[in-house]
Amino acid sequence: MSSRRFCPECGASRRVVREHRWLSDGTIVQAKNPDHRMIFIENDNINGIFRNIEEIISMSIERIIVEAKRRATFDFVDHILPRVVKAVVQRVGMRPVVRNITALGKVMGYGNIELANLRRVRDEGDYVTIHTRGLYSIPLFCGDLAGSFNAIDRREVAVSYRELGPDELELTGFISVHPMELMDRLKPVPYTHKEGDIRLERCGKCGGPRALADYRWDWEKGMILHRESGRRMVILGPSTIDTIIDELQKELGESIPEVVIEAQRRFVREGFYALEEARTFEDLRKALALRGLGNLQEMDWSADRLRFRLENPCLFLPMVGLVLGIFELRSGKEGSVEWEVRPDGDLVVEVSPKP
Repeated sequence: MSSRRFCPECGASRRVVREHRWLSDGTIVQAKNPDHRMIFIENDNINGIFRNIEEIISMSIERIIVEAKRRATFDFVDHILPRVVKAVVQRVGMRPVVRNITALGKVMGYGNIELANLRRVRDEGDYVTIHTRGLYSIPLFCGDLAGSFNAIDRREVAVSYRELGPDELELTGFISVHPMELMDRLKPVPYTHKEGDIRLERCGKCGGPRALADYRWDWEKGMILHRESGRRMVILGPSTIDTIIDELQKELGESIPEVVIEAQRRFVREGFYALEEARTFEDLRKALALRGLGNLQEMDWSADRLRFRLENPCLFLPMVGLVLGIFELRSGKEGSVEWEVRPDGDLVVEVSPKP
């Protein structure tokens, strides 16, 4: 199916709807690999978390981001490529498959991505070069390129990049071996699963959530934009983000959860999210489900206290920071947060005013 096809009713990418399933438990999964969760999320939020973490800890986390995304992208691409296609690549060549994957990246909101050059003669000099404009994230896409090459060609690669102009980059993947310490340690974060009862209204034509009509797919720019606010959205695996956070905690210690929560709190306090999206319990529940972030069960305000419980959560620490930020914006007071992931997998967050 061509990646250029869009639903005539809601405008959503036909390929995105075909490759993903929005489930009643508040999650999004890859159609061909239901164990692989995905999220539909504001791009500035993801980049804002990374930026604020680096600012707070005063160090770059790029190498961890790249390797975590490489693993997630390998798992995703490996499942969307039929076995016969992998066999053909080994015999005929990978250029058509690379173009197919770059087209998928465009409809997932990663930017204008085009194959620039490719050398594949099965030696150590092989490489692939991608030209991009409006890239959603340099370190995340470096991981995308490495993981895609791993899945298509079955060899390990490293990635370099150079700027060609404002918001224009050239990235090259070349044969290499990954540092074993990260390969061994960066394991995907497991998620719990509970059946749910969320009913997102569906498009009568493509079957995707009707709420996707609020977004515009710009094929030429490779972007997904909210029609009213202009916010840029991307589709990616939450395990990438949670794995990065887990690795940061292993490297830098027990202060990292507080750092991540604070990074997200700062982002929310900057006013990026409109409180209208959390106007009612049901509005917030559907907004979280559309993004694949889980099944909201409780959002209770009592006096000055806020209690939040989410089934099938992901992005655990950013979600805690989101709840804290919402409390502070609504109450006008600094909040003190307590949270836990229960044995059944539920995320419970309680916020009250600081003494």
